[in-house]
Amino acid sequence: MRRRANAHRSGPRQRGLNNRTAQLRISSRILYRIEHYSALPTVALIITTVTLCLVTAGALLDFPSRWVAAFEVSVSAVTLVMVFVIQHTQGREQAATQRKLDELIRALPGANESFMMLEEASPEAMLGIEEDQRQVRSTSPDTDAE
Repeated sequence: MRRRANAHRSGPRQRGLNNRTAQLRISSRILYRIEHYSALPTVALIITTVTLCLVTAGALLDFPSRWVAAFEVSVSAVTLVMVFVIQHTQGREQAATQRKLDELIRALPGANESFMMLEEASPEAMLGIEEDQRQVRSTSPDTDAE
């Protein structure tokens, strides 16, 4: 009962995130939460406001060297963390999208199944398929003559 009451208070956006990430490992859930909350407009406005206040306070205090060093280190650390967060979440979403596309190719009658898992093909195989596609496009009857 307590869990249900907490889920009700957390709002629809939070429940959606919890449902989407429930099956993931704890590290992935944390990274998804960071990515989710950092993309909110309110968070961007708060960070912009805090940064402007800090810069204004620093200018009024003639930019103390400790503040500048702390700011540089903080920004570098946050940037590095965000790169890994974005890489993780985008990599998972791209892999999921690729599997969905592979399933669509497999399900379509007459589809060329050699396109499945194409992202893992050798460069030679990629070039061969690219050439085949160019030939198909150039001989297609619905290609506009220029």
